[in-house]
Amino acid sequence: MAVLRSRSVLSGLAVAIVATFVVAQLVSGPSAFVAQPPASVKGAAVTAEQAAPAVLGAAAGLLSVEPAQASLLYDEILPVSYGVAFATIWGIVLGFVLLRLQEAFPE
Repeated sequence: MAVLRSRSVLSGLAVAIVATFVVAQLVSGPSAFVAQPPASVKGAAVTAEQAAPAVLGAAAGLLSVEPAQASLLYDEILPVSYGVAFATIWGIVLGFVLLRLQEAFPE
């Protein structure tokens, strides 16, 4: 009986510790791993001079890359789909074989 009582005390103590930790985290407010930006940066809008390099970089990257589906179909999509189809059909065949074996050797 003493072991049961010590278990209930330990579990209650663990729940109280976890609840205290959760309440402390909720009360302390939001915390982040990065520092908050200064107030002067928060309200500043992005100007055209700042946005131009990013837009040009994205446009150059998008225009120079060949389409993703160019060789992807024959290199990755079809072999994987054939493998999945074969595995599914093979699973159905094995299921019927096991079903027939169960009928052949009843318990």
